[in-house]
This record gives sequence, C-alpha cells and structure tokens, in this order.
Amino acid sequence: MLAVALVMCATASAQSVEPKWKSQGLMDLTYSYVEVVSADASTVSDARDKAAQAIVQRRNLAVGAEMKVKVVDGKITSSGDQKMIVTARILDEYAEEVGYNNWRVYLLVQTLKHPQYSFENITVTDQYPFSARAFVPGMQQLYKGQKAKGIMFIAAEVACVGGIVVSEGLRTSNINLINSTHNAQQRAQYTDKANMWQNVRNGFIAATAAVYVWNVVDALAAKGARYVKQGSAQFALAPYTNGETVGFAMNVKF
Repeated sequence: MLAVALVMCATASAQSVEPKWKSQGLMDLTYSYVEVVSADASTVSDARDKAAQAIVQRRNLAVGAEMKVKVVDGKITSSGDQKMIVTARILDEYAEEVGYNNWRVYLLVQTLKHPQYSFENITVTDQYPFSARAFVPGMQQLYKGQKAKGIMFIAAEVACVGGIVVSEGLRTSNINLINSTHNAQQRAQYTDKANMWQNVRNGFIAATAAVYVWNVVDALAAKGARYVKQGSAQFALAPYTNGETVGFAMNVKF
C-alpha cells in the first residue's frame, strides 16, 4: 500500500542522519571544553584541517603565536616556531556537500583547559535508551532525530486508521441498503458491495497492525542521530545457570 511504501522510502533515506551535536553549544566541563567548529573547502580533508585550525586560533591570538594545524588519526597536532601546546581530540565528524566542489566539515572537538589535564569521558553514540515513545507511532523516530521517518510512520498509521473508518462506514451503509429493499437483484448488489468493503476494511486493519509493529521494532532497534554522552555507565542483564538454579545476572559498570 502507499502508506507502507512511504515508510519504506523514509527508512531508506534515514541512513545518514545529521548528528544532534551539530547545533550544540559550548560544553564547559571541569577540565575541558567540548565545542563544534566548521569550515568550508574544496575537499573534505582541507575543510577538516581548516576547522581544526579554528580551535587553536584563540590561543594563537592570546600569545601572538603562528601555529600550523593538522589532523592525524583523530588528533589535532600543532607546530610552529613558538612553544604553545594545545591538547585536543576530535570526538566526531560530519561532512556535507554545500555546493559544487565545496564541502563543509563539522568537528566535535574536546580541548583541554591545560595540557596536563586529562580528558573527561565524553563519547558520541547513536544508541538511545528504551522509551515509552516507542509505542506511539513516529514519536521515538522524531526523538532520535529521524524526522522524515517519524512523520511517515505517523502519516501511514493515520491513513490506515482513516481507511478502516471509511471502509467500515461504506460497509455499514450497504448493509442498511440491503435491509431497505425487497428487490432480490438490488440486495445481491448491496451484499457484494458490503463484502467488498469488508475486505477493504480488513486489509486496512492488517496494514495498521503491520505499520504499528514495524514502528515499534524500528523504534527499539534503529540507530538515531549521533549525540554527546557524558560518562560511561553501562547496564547489562543476562540469564545464567549453574546446573542447579536459573536466574539473571545484573552488571552495572561506571
């Protein structure tokens, strides 16, 4: 059906979701800053280096130093005639084509306030915790930043429910027409139409259930837009047996 086809198209187009951190403001942590910088260039590599240069630019101005910046294996390295140490690391990167032969690269960068400090545990993830939003069509997808997919799930579910209401109304109308006449030919025609609309209604019911189940599975399993997560607490629940008893083992890691 058309509604299901639209959801399939939206699911296919949601493979490269713009990260949530792209519009994030400065995070001022105890020992470091986490910020987003961007730059344009004709290649992704050049745009990446220009964005990294912006991180060091403030300290360049503060000490009057002229530093060259490169990105190597996710780390920002600087070199120059004067001694200036900038310790920073790239947490994530997102590139988009903004015109012919022109790329814009966004870097999510963590920079230490002092070179001797240690980085706080900041990670970028596309995994989202369980939420009751999963049981409302489209809500978890919208929360994950998958706007097109979320809207399509909502539209598909509304369209299917609307189809149920309309087809059931037409089925009921034809049943009433059957009871309003004694003409055998007309009663047969109304009966055929009532049966047809009943089949249509049943098809919409099946489609509604399919879209709903698909929505729940997608909400629980599909990855979303990448976002910044501070800390590394992990929770795990797994079954265990020792031959005599059966139970569950819970592990919480910080």
